[in-house]
Amino acid sequence: MFSIGEFASIGQVSVRMLRHYDDIGLLPPARVDPHSGYRSYKGRQFAVLGAILAYKDLGFRLDEVARIVQGEVDDLALHTMLTSRRTELARQLDLDSARLGRLDMRLRHLEGAPLMSTITTELKPLPAQHVAQACAVVPGFGPENITPIIGPLFGRLARDLVAAGVRPGPRSLAMYEAIESGDGEGARAYAAFLVDADVEPGIGFAIADVPGAALAATTVHYGSMDTIGTSWEALHAWIEENNYELAGVCRELYIVSEPEPQENWVTELQQPVIRA
Repeated sequence: MFSIGEFASIGQVSVRMLRHYDDIGLLPPARVDPHSGYRSYKGRQFAVLGAILAYKDLGFRLDEVARIVQGEVDDLALHTMLTSRRTELARQLDLDSARLGRLDMRLRHLEGAPLMSTITTELKPLPAQHVAQACAVVPGFGPENITPIIGPLFGRLARDLVAAGVRPGPRSLAMYEAIESGDGEGARAYAAFLVDADVEPGIGFAIADVPGAALAATTVHYGSMDTIGTSWEALHAWIEENNYELAGVCRELYIVSEPEPQENWVTELQQPVIRA
């Protein structure tokens, strides 16, 4: 038997952590002295501790770790959990890689290099659009805040349109605007499908006219929404370099999207502008 201090030292964790694991039932000691309250552990519990630390390192929550180490998760369910976690980590890597590229671009600009964009940009007017739309609040701007919400929002909107006898598509539009009330941190995300003029509002969606713009800077983003922030950054760099100013809410026109996998998506980024 090992005292809690010995077990903590050999297992390379803190005594406080072991006490917490005991409190939540994750790793109870093999014995608790009824008089002193001292905890003692058996050697075979090092394997359990190792499994706990391994799954924590992979980013699983403690309640998930408890289910795994206590044998409540079979091999198939564990495979699903690991696959899902891998997808989350890969997405975060894409986001961090794109963010790193934008950071490097800003550093080069501070060091004297021009803030050059790496995209093909077109200036053109935007037509007014008649749409069926749904709205949801997102924590803020950026793919990490928008992507988990805008996709399901489009899915719900498509189902509501079909239920109302309206066939959605093939092109859709997303728009984002800041929320001024409250703490000012959030934003509204709008998912919209272009529809005919005779379509009426229904359960789960409204009908709106998105105004046109006399001039907009546009570019095309190919592939995953996780890296779309890089394309937006490049578009804003082009706008700055060419002496234009932002003049309206940005839009994303999905030219190719569901049911295609995201690596095949084609999205036009549209930013209304005026001459500076």
